Amino acid sequence: MIDLECKIKNQIVKIHVCETTWDLGPFIDFVETNPVMGFDTETTGLDWWNADRGFRIRLAQFGNATEAWVLPVEINPEFGEAVKWALRYAQRLVAHNGTFDQHVVESTLGVTLEELAPKMLDTKISAHLVDPRQVKEAGPGLKLEELVKFYIDRTLAEEVKGSMTKIAKRYKVKKEEIWPTVETFDREYLLYAGMDPIFAFRLFRITFPKIPARSRQRGLFAWEHRLAHVTARMERAGYLVDVEYVEARIAELKIEESKWMAVVRSFGIELLGSGAQIVEAFAREGIRLTEKTAKGVIKTGEEILAKIDHPLADAILKAKSATKKRKTWFENIINGMDSQNRIHPSVNPLQARTARWTINGSLAAQTLPAGTGYVRSSCLAEIEHVSASIDFGNMELRVLAAASGDPTMLDAFYHDKDLHNLTAIAAFGPMPEGVEKHPKRKAGKGTNFTVCFGGGWNAVSTQWDIPEDDAKKAVKAFWEAYPGTKTLSNRLMDEARRTGYIYTATGRRLPVDKDRPYAALNYYIQSSARDITARAVLLLDAAGFTPHMRLVIHDEIVFSFPKERAAELTEQAAQIMEFTFKGLLVPADGEIGKRSWGSILDLEESKH
Repeated sequence: MIDLECKIKNQIVKIHVCETTWDLGPFIDFVETNPVMGFDTETTGLDWWNADRGFRIRLAQFGNATEAWVLPVEINPEFGEAVKWALRYAQRLVAHNGTFDQHVVESTLGVTLEELAPKMLDTKISAHLVDPRQVKEAGPGLKLEELVKFYIDRTLAEEVKGSMTKIAKRYKVKKEEIWPTVETFDREYLLYAGMDPIFAFRLFRITFPKIPARSRQRGLFAWEHRLAHVTARMERAGYLVDVEYVEARIAELKIEESKWMAVVRSFGIELLGSGAQIVEAFAREGIRLTEKTAKGVIKTGEEILAKIDHPLADAILKAKSATKKRKTWFENIINGMDSQNRIHPSVNPLQARTARWTINGSLAAQTLPAGTGYVRSSCLAEIEHVSASIDFGNMELRVLAAASGDPTMLDAFYHDKDLHNLTAIAAFGPMPEGVEKHPKRKAGKGTNFTVCFGGGWNAVSTQWDIPEDDAKKAVKAFWEAYPGTKTLSNRLMDEARRTGYIYTATGRRLPVDKDRPYAALNYYIQSSARDITARAVLLLDAAGFTPHMRLVIHDEIVFSFPKERAAELTEQAAQIMEFTFKGLLVPADGEIGKRSWGSILDLEESKH
C-alpha cells in the first residue's frame, strides 16, 4: 500500500493507494464505517461512450473529510469489483459534476445511472444554488478547482488541482494527453486523484448549509438532482448521425475553403492565421490597417475585414467561414461519434447565472444557425421514427406579462393580439394590418424581446438593424405602454440594490451586480423561463417520454417518435409541457418533420 499525506490549513489528511488485493481489507472497513463518501474517478479522457474503442477508467477514489482511498482499477479486475461493491453499499456519494462519474462507472463497470442517481449528492448543484456566478463575474465559479480555492484552501487548490499541468510538462506531453499517459502509481497523480473525494466531501459540508432557506423550502436541491438524472439518460441515449450527410457537407466545405484560399494565396498570403501577412497584403493593395489591440497588434479579425470592400477581404472571410463550419459543426460531429454512429452531446441543465441550459461537446446546439436545417439535418430520429420539436410560445414575454400583471400586455395574450404590433403602434402610430415584416413592427418585435433580455435602445438598434431614432422611440413607448413592467423592473432593482440579489418564483436566488441593477428583470425572466422548461422535462420523464427526448435547447425539446404515433405523442407531450404561470398560460406548440431533425425547419420554411 502507498500512503500519502497532505495538509489542508494545517490539518493532515491521508490518502491510501491499494497496490495489491491484500490492501482491500482496510478499504472495506472504511466503506462500512462511512455511509456518506466523497467519490471521483480518473479516466483516459472524457469520451465515456467509447469504452469499446479504448476509453477506460483508471482510478476510483472514495473519501471523507480527512481520509481517502484510491483503487487502481486498471491494473486488477478485483479492484473493479471492490469499487462496484462500494458504490452499491454506500448510502450517499458526494461528487462534483457527478453525472460524468456515473457515466464512467456505468460504461466501464456496469453500475447503472439508475442505481447511482438516488444516492448522488452533487457539489456543483449545491454550489450553484449558493452562488451561481463564474469567476469572471466576481463569483466563486463552478469548477472544482475554483470552488476549492474559494471555499477551502486557495494555495492547496493551485498546488494540487493545478498539478496535472506540471505532470504533463514532466512527461513532455500536452495536458489533454496526460490522462491516458501518466503512470498508474505516479505519486503526484495519486495525490491529485486522492484529494478529489476529500475536496468534494468538504465542499458539500460547506455549501449545503449555505443554500438559501427559500431555495430549500421549494425543494430546488432535490429538483436539480432529478433533472440531472433525466438529462444524463438523454446523454446516454445519444443522437443518431446521418454520416453520409455529414461527410457530404465536409467535402463541400473543403472545396469551398480551397476555392477561397486560392484567391487568398493569389494576394501573397499563405497562412490565414498570420496577421502580419494579411496586413502586408492589404498594404500592397493600398489599404492600410491601423486599428490595434490593447497590446499594440494590428487587428485583422472579422469585424475589421467586414468593413473593407475588397476581393481579398471577401475571400478571407469566406475561407474562414468554410473552415469554421467544417470544423465546428460537421467534423466535431464525426469525431464525437461512438461505434454505433451516435453522438452524446453534454447536456448541462445548470450552468449560467440564471441556470439556463448549455449543450456542448459534439454538438453545440445553442449556436446552430437559426431558421435552417443545414446543421440539424446531421441528426436523425431512430429507424421508422420521425423528428418532432415542441417549443413554448413567447415564453419570456408571457413570463414578463404574468409577473408584472400589466393589463395591456395580459390582454394581448388573453385575446391573441399582436403584441409586437401593439408596441410598434405605441411608438409610431397605427400600423397596417397583417404586415408581419413591416419595419415598424420589426422595431416593436425587437424591442419586446430585447427588453426581456435586459437590453436598451442601443441593443435594439444593433441586434435588430433598427435605426437609432426608431429604437429609442420603441423602447420609450414600451415602458409607457406597459407600465406594469416598469413597476416590476423597479421592484426587482430595489430588491437587488438592497440585498445584492433577487429571488424567482421557484425560490432561486440570483446575485445582481451592484453596477447593473437593471439586469435584475432579465435575470428574473430568463431564470423563470428556464425553470418552466425544467418542470416540463421532469413531467415528461414521469410520463415515460425520456426515451424519446433527444435535446433540450432553451424553450425547445426535440423528440424521436415512432412514425405511426408521432401526431398522438406530439400532442400528448405538448399538453404535458403547457404551464400556467401566475394565471397566464404558456402554451407549447409541436412540429413534426421527417426523419432528420433539420427537416422540421425545412418544412416550416416551405410553408412561407
